[in-house]
Amino acid sequence: MEQPNWHDKAEVKKGDKGEEIVTDMLDKQGYIIYKPITDGAHVIDRFSCKKNQIWELSAVEIKTKKRMWKYEKTGFDINAYYNYTNLKERNNMDTHVYFVDDFEEYIYSAWLSQLTGATEIGSVIVWDLSQMKIERKLTEDELKEIRQNSKKDKYDYSNVKKYFGDISFT
Repeated sequence: MEQPNWHDKAEVKKGDKGEEIVTDMLDKQGYIIYKPITDGAHVIDRFSCKKNQIWELSAVEIKTKKRMWKYEKTGFDINAYYNYTNLKERNNMDTHVYFVDDFEEYIYSAWLSQLTGATEIGSVIVWDLSQMKIERKLTEDELKEIRQNSKKDKYDYSNVKKYFGDISFT
């Protein structure tokens, strides 16, 4: 039986869209973006470099997913966390994690080294949303593209209050 192309999988299309959105956002903010050219899973989604006093290179990880429905938290697989902490230990490179959240309808982020109070829930490590920095609101078109590649939620978000509410950017 023939394996489907990696980028034809719905969950990969969703992740690819989140990566595209964040990459475009960082590019507009003046970052130079480096990305893997190898198909399939990879340890880090992007590297970014911004010219300040010196060139600073950092790892960029992009998670296209809703925050938790039961808690005001977000996170990712614990094994991925170990990959990012190994990157920090071996290469002195912090990871900037961006969450593209179609429930909250925002992109928010945090430097992994600055997150505190992690909780492990099964195979996932999570942090309070209060530690996240809002980057920007997702557009209607971006939300539509992300949602069309999302699997049906196994959790009911209908009674979940949005943590970030409706923030205005002026």
